[in-house]
Amino acid sequence: MDLAPRKDSLKGLKIGLLDNGKEFTDHVMEGLKEALEGDHGVGEVVFWRKGFPSKAAPFIEQMASSVDVAVSGVGH
Repeated sequence: MDLAPRKDSLKGLKIGLLDNGKEFTDHVMEGLKEALEGDHGVGEVVFWRKGFPSKAAPFIEQMASSVDVAVSGVGH
Protein backbone atom coordinates (compact mmCIF):
# COMPACT_ATOMS: atom_id res chain seq x y z
CA MET A 1 0.00 0.00 0.00
CA ASP A 2 1.39 3.40 -0.99
CA LEU A 3 1.32 6.37 1.35
CA ALA A 4 -1.27 9.01 0.51
CA PRO A 5 -0.15 12.54 -0.33
CA ARG A 6 0.06 14.93 2.64
CA LYS A 7 -3.04 17.08 3.16
CA ASP A 8 -2.71 20.88 3.28
CA SER A 9 -5.26 21.09 6.10
CA LEU A 10 -7.20 18.72 8.36
CA LYS A 11 -10.23 21.00 8.54
CA GLY A 12 -13.45 19.11 7.80
CA LEU A 13 -11.68 15.80 7.09
CA LYS A 14 -12.61 12.36 8.41
CA ILE A 15 -9.72 11.02 10.50
CA GLY A 16 -9.22 7.35 11.38
CA LEU A 17 -7.26 6.49 14.52
CA LEU A 18 -5.88 2.96 14.76
CA ASP A 19 -5.27 1.62 18.26
CA ASN A 20 -2.66 -1.12 17.94
CA GLY A 21 -3.76 -2.82 21.16
CA LYS A 22 -0.82 -1.86 23.36
CA GLU A 23 -1.44 -0.59 26.86
CA PHE A 24 -2.57 3.04 27.13
CA THR A 25 -2.89 3.57 23.37
CA ASP A 26 -6.58 4.30 23.90
CA HIS A 27 -5.68 7.18 26.23
CA VAL A 28 -3.22 8.64 23.73
CA MET A 29 -5.75 8.35 20.91
CA GLU A 30 -8.49 10.02 22.96
CA GLY A 31 -6.14 12.95 23.62
CA LEU A 32 -5.25 13.09 19.94
CA LYS A 33 -8.96 13.12 19.03
CA GLU A 34 -9.53 16.10 21.33
CA ALA A 35 -6.58 17.97 19.82
CA LEU A 36 -7.67 17.23 16.25
CA GLU A 37 -11.19 18.46 16.93
CA GLY A 38 -10.22 21.46 19.04
CA ASP A 39 -7.10 22.68 17.26
CA HIS A 40 -7.57 21.53 13.66
CA GLY A 41 -11.33 21.52 13.06
CA VAL A 42 -11.57 17.99 11.73
CA GLY A 43 -15.02 16.88 10.61
CA GLU A 44 -15.13 13.43 12.20
CA VAL A 45 -12.85 11.08 14.11
CA VAL A 46 -13.40 7.31 14.01
CA PHE A 47 -11.56 4.70 16.05
CA TRP A 48 -10.37 1.29 14.92
CA ARG A 49 -8.79 -1.27 17.26
CA LYS A 50 -6.87 -4.28 16.04
CA GLY A 51 -6.68 -6.03 19.40
CA PHE A 52 -3.16 -7.44 19.51
CA PRO A 53 0.02 -5.52 18.59
CA SER A 54 1.66 -8.51 16.89
CA LYS A 55 -1.28 -9.29 14.60
CA ALA A 56 -2.11 -7.59 11.33
CA ALA A 57 -5.19 -5.40 11.10
CA PRO A 58 -7.56 -7.37 8.83
CA PHE A 59 -9.63 -4.23 8.21
CA ILE A 60 -6.76 -2.01 7.04
CA GLU A 61 -8.02 -1.71 3.44
CA GLN A 62 -11.53 -0.84 4.65
CA MET A 63 -10.11 1.74 7.04
CA ALA A 64 -7.89 3.28 4.37
CA SER A 65 -10.78 3.64 1.95
CA SER A 66 -13.22 5.10 4.49
CA VAL A 67 -11.18 7.99 5.93
CA ASP A 68 -9.29 10.98 4.56
CA VAL A 69 -6.35 10.57 6.95
CA ALA A 70 -5.27 7.65 9.14
CA VAL A 71 -3.05 7.65 12.22
CA SER A 72 -1.63 4.44 13.66
CA GLY A 73 -0.87 4.73 17.36
CA VAL A 74 1.33 2.85 19.73
CA GLY A 75 1.23 2.56 23.48
CA HIS A 76 3.84 0.97 25.66
